[in-house]
This record gives sequence, C-alpha cells and structure tokens, in this order.
Amino acid sequence: MWRCVQVVNLRALSARSVRLVHQQCVVNAQELKERGIVKVSGTDTGPFLQGLMTNDIRHLDEKNKYSMYCMFLNTQGRILYDAIIYSPDESGSYLIECDTECLQPLVKHLSMFRVRRKITVTVEEKMRPWVLFDQPPEDLSKEVILSKDPRVKELGWRVVIDSSKSVSQLIKNLCVEKTDRYTELRYQLGIGEGHRDMPPGTCFPLEYNCDYLHGVSFHKGCYLGQELTARTYHTGVIRKRLMPVVFQQPPDPVHLETTVTDENGSRVGKLRGHLHGTIYGVGLLRIQQALSASQLKIGTNSINTHRPTWWPIEAPKDRTQLDSSSL
Repeated sequence: MWRCVQVVNLRALSARSVRLVHQQCVVNAQELKERGIVKVSGTDTGPFLQGLMTNDIRHLDEKNKYSMYCMFLNTQGRILYDAIIYSPDESGSYLIECDTECLQPLVKHLSMFRVRRKITVTVEEKMRPWVLFDQPPEDLSKEVILSKDPRVKELGWRVVIDSSKSVSQLIKNLCVEKTDRYTELRYQLGIGEGHRDMPPGTCFPLEYNCDYLHGVSFHKGCYLGQELTARTYHTGVIRKRLMPVVFQQPPDPVHLETTVTDENGSRVGKLRGHLHGTIYGVGLLRIQQALSASQLKIGTNSINTHRPTWWPIEAPKDRTQLDSSSL
C-alpha cells in the first residue's frame, strides 16, 4: 500500500513540476523602435517591386513563405536601403520594413519609379515591427504578421503588429527587453542593418553579405543596380565583407569609419557599427588579412574578429581565385 501511495505522490509531484516549468516559461521580445513600415499596394505592385529590389519577389508566392530580405540599390549598384518585405493577407499589397530614418526617402525613391502605374506608396504609422527571441505561440499568426527572420535563424521571429493591439495581451508571460538586445545579437553575428551600419549610397550589397543572407537573386531579370552586382558575383572575388568586431573591453565612444589595423600597422578595414557600452560591433574587413592577423586594433583598442558560423563554405571557384591572387 505504501509503495502505491509513494508512486502516486511522485507522479503528482512530477506533474506539478511540469506545470511550474510551463508557468515560468517566457517569450522574450523587443520593439524595434528604429524600424518602420512602408506599404506598397496596387494591381501592379509585384512586377513594380521586382524591378527595384535585389531579391525575387515571386518567392513570396511560395507556401509558408511570409517574408524575404532584400536591398534597394542605386544605378551604381550601391545600397540605398536594406529591407524585409512581408506579404500580408491583403491581395496586391506588400509591407516593407526598413530603418525609420529611411522611410520617407524610400517612399520618394519608389514613387519616382511609379510613373503611371496605379500604385500607392505610404508610411504605415500604426504598424510596428517587433522581434521575438523565443518560439511564439502557435495561434499568434492569427492576430499579427508573423515570420521567422528570413536572414538567419539566430535572429528569431519577426512580428508586425497594429499599434492599437498589445503584444503583451497576445503573448502570455511576455518579457519585453529594456536593453538593445537585438542590436547586440546582430553584432555578435556580424550582421549589419540600417543607415548607420550601411550609409546610403556608399556600400556594395555583396560586401554586406546580401548573398549570404538570402537577400539577392542571381536568376531573376534585371533590376536597378543589377549589372555591377551580377558581374561581381560571377567574375570577381569579394575580398572585403562585414564581419563581427569584438573589443577586449567596452571602449570609450569610437567614431564609425575608424581604421582597423593589424600588427604591422597595415590597414585591414574600418569600423561600421558599435553598440555603446558593450564590446560588440561590426567592421568592413579584408577577410584573409583579418583572419590571419595576430593582432587587430582600432586606435588603441585591441579587437578580435572571426568567420561567422552562418557563412556558407566558399565555392571552389572562390578558393581557386583567392589562392591564385596570392601568388
């Protein structure tokens, strides 16, 4: 009899422990206050955007494909704006998430190429993007636009929600981050975003890993800035890329564009972003030189870098050309 009671008690204790664990589970989230939404709608929206963005918008017609990463370039093939595009339930409409500083310039850029198409381009003031760092509830997609970050899985889930709704009411045990965990995570991964990391009109998409982040199609037709991007991909070697920068200790405020040097004082690249109060940043670095250096510095600050784990293995063509260039 005692053994039976003991088994029952153990089972009850186990069930109670499971319930307590579930009660303590939370979804960590952060509102992306430096990101905003532009809405493009009309009968010809898809083909219109197809001619202006680096990725193939037709992929959003695929099953379970709710978002994609892309860039908008100028005629010289330099980055104007990086963006995540969402396909809402509304037919003929797309939501473009970009840096808040670039919302009006993006509207102006798109409107300039609209010509006589019946397309409207507006800033959606009421739509707000969030990032979820943990698995969201299964039924959340019924209330909001929900998608895994289309770049790398480590960046979590993207949520676009009407500001009239409360995220905390839709997600139980929600924990809203008070620090900028998202930027810190991006920099740890070596991923740039927005006008600070990518000053408009000065950066090339492949140097900022647009190809590695699933943001460019080399099989679609022409788009603005496509010629240089395609030629670089097919015939050239990308010797510089955006990479993680890790300071040995949180530095005093450092100026962006500060030169990165190796142990010989040779220029390796430049700082492109740094989250104040942390050791994390990103830099545009010469890959081989940065990875082979025994010491890297920004001013008097010692730094480290590494090859991000999400980078794909180089194609044989790239390795061959890199080897031959060093001869």
